[in-house]
Amino acid sequence: MIHRSPSRIAGQHLWLLVFLLVFLQLVLVSRLLWDTQPPGLIKPVLRVLAPESELVHSRISPFGPGMERELVELFANRTGVHPVWLHMDEAGTAWDELRRHRADLLVGFGYAPSRPFLDSLVAPVSAGPVYARHPVGMVHHRRHRPPKDLAEACLRGLLIPENPALMQTIAQLPLDLTREQTMAGESRCTAPLLSIADGPLPHQFAVMTTSEARFMLVDTGRFALWEPFFVDLQLAENLDASLEYRWFWRDDRNRLAPLLQEFWKDLLHDNELARIQDKYIGFLPESSDRHALLHLLTTLRSELPRYEKTILKAAQRYDIDPLLLIALIYHESRFDPEAVSRTGVRGIMQITQVTARELGLDDPMDARKSILAGARYLRQIYNRLDRPDLDEWDRWFLALSAYNQGIGHTWDAMALAESLDLKATSWNDVKSVFPLLSQREYFSKARHGYTRGFEAVAHVEAIRYYYYVLHGLLVLERPEGKYLGRLGRSGLLS
Repeated sequence: MIHRSPSRIAGQHLWLLVFLLVFLQLVLVSRLLWDTQPPGLIKPVLRVLAPESELVHSRISPFGPGMERELVELFANRTGVHPVWLHMDEAGTAWDELRRHRADLLVGFGYAPSRPFLDSLVAPVSAGPVYARHPVGMVHHRRHRPPKDLAEACLRGLLIPENPALMQTIAQLPLDLTREQTMAGESRCTAPLLSIADGPLPHQFAVMTTSEARFMLVDTGRFALWEPFFVDLQLAENLDASLEYRWFWRDDRNRLAPLLQEFWKDLLHDNELARIQDKYIGFLPESSDRHALLHLLTTLRSELPRYEKTILKAAQRYDIDPLLLIALIYHESRFDPEAVSRTGVRGIMQITQVTARELGLDDPMDARKSILAGARYLRQIYNRLDRPDLDEWDRWFLALSAYNQGIGHTWDAMALAESLDLKATSWNDVKSVFPLLSQREYFSKARHGYTRGFEAVAHVEAIRYYYYVLHGLLVLERPEGKYLGRLGRSGLLS
């Protein structure tokens, strides 16, 4: 029999007590969210509840972590909190999570229950301002013709995601039924519901393509992000309804509510919200051109293998994302080394004669030399746009505008934006004034005179869109993206 001395037993008990005290302290600190300020360097925790959405946590966008996530991180940086993300499995559980003190903030949810319902919760919930409205639309497969109206869609099979906003929308919309349908008692839409919860749109599209239903209700704002990757699906029409996006937060904490209210007030006042929204969705066309997308994919298959070594060499030499370089080449010439613009600019990179001489490019029609020279020129422009308050993507967008119209005109547009109390280092602000430089009232006062500013804007937005599509093809591992995988550099998918 082993005997332990009282001092040894007491020591073990002491260590156990210390362990328990440390554990309890960690638990208490983790619960000190907004009621008190934790000591030392520990930040208060903000529990953020959000659905799975490309608008929240971006997977396919190369421009940032996601619009909602960037907004939350901006709030966290300004207020000194640490966001912890919680996944929302079902829309109906969101309010229960807030009520049970399991979450502090709900974002990315395009549905607002009635005020009496919010007031009835045990923990009061406040709603922030509406910052986005997305129309409700109907999507159909291209092998079917679009419906004449909502009534026909209901009768032929309309899928509705289990989203309270969409379900409420279809319940409230009047149906233009025929007399025969009305006599038969068909007064409402009896569409089948998706057997899966409202989640990622690709899952819903898969259900649509394998089910008997011809049509599906969608949030057009979310659909626009995925539309380029589902060319067989088409938006038939927008309904007379929209989804309103706003933040919801617990209002029973002393510090959270006033900080969020002040944050949204500042966000709307200084135009920061518009700049963040533009980064993620500002370049998207109203609807995808299926033929244009198919042409892009065909070009990738036929032309990219011919130039991939040169593109990779140029991208590595001048530290440019090869996908961005591909997007630039495609927009400039559709990979045609003999392309000639209406202004006489020639070659695969559409480099002017003046710029070609400055770059030492003796033959702009030599595709490989032109690609290397064009990448060098773009890097030179980027380097000259050196301002400490210039975000990396804004800097690339401004550089692309200068590639099109010259850096002097880009500087003029930046100066014009600043003179109009806009942000000179924001592409979203600069592109709003760039077209003005084609009007005498404005270009007469500009240092570099007249320029086709509207062309610069169209040039940048098109390249942003192609770059978005290329990045999406790669990260989604689509068959068309296999030609891009060899060009992806390390860190591209992070």
